[in-house]
Amino acid sequence: MLDRRAWWVPAALVLAVAVPARAADQPVAAGAGQLTRDLTSEDDDVAIAAAKKLGEGGGAAALVGGLAMGLRPAVAAEALAALGKARDPRAVAVLLLYAGNVNAPVRLAAVKALGQQGDPRAVELLLERLGDSHPQVRAAAAEALAARKVTRATQRLMLLMARNDAGAAGPLGALIAPSAIPQLAELHGRVDDNVLATALGEFLKRPEVPDRLRVDVVKTVGRLPGAAATAALVEYLASVPEKERRPSKEEAQRLIDQRGSK
Repeated sequence: MLDRRAWWVPAALVLAVAVPARAADQPVAAGAGQLTRDLTSEDDDVAIAAAKKLGEGGGAAALVGGLAMGLRPAVAAEALAALGKARDPRAVAVLLLYAGNVNAPVRLAAVKALGQQGDPRAVELLLERLGDSHPQVRAAAAEALAARKVTRATQRLMLLMARNDAGAAGPLGALIAPSAIPQLAELHGRVDDNVLATALGEFLKRPEVPDRLRVDVVKTVGRLPGAAATAALVEYLASVPEKERRPSKEEAQRLIDQRGSK
């Protein structure tokens, strides 16, 4: 369920769970004092520029503090993005809170930033965001879970795929068990061909997949119309070392040549 705060987060709550910062913890951004003041400027351009500079210059503590006190949505989104790039452990608590914000762009920024953190606390929140009402937020959560190889997400991603959710396709292909590929292929005719091609194409690029299964998947992709299926085959070929020979590579090349001749 989304947090119904319009754009603010209670400072006491964030500061109670945030990791205390010491002066020696990180380098301090040049002119951090002025940048911290600019972060709460009534001019969004000034505040956004300050957030970017604080993120680049080791000003994570100032960003956390600003978000704890409350920033306007456009500024909050930039501050959250800056925290993601900073990858500071002090950022996790505030990112977890903002990932439930009522404003979709703010949630999206928080989820993307969480995806850049190695903290295990992010996993449950990312799984929860697969049920977000906004497709971009769902997609960002799915991509982050796939990057972490969280196989627990597979079932939820399959359900999203069955609903034709394009953002779930690539991450599902990256996580799905080889034994479940027939279940994925059965979605042909029930979901958009481009969505299915994207999922199968991502699966093809995984190095651990047995090549006999790859051949079957390549043939399935080859039967799908559209640019996404062609792109999936081309990207698969590009993922195979040039001098490596494998039946699935030859089949993919044959299908690409066949498509090109039509």
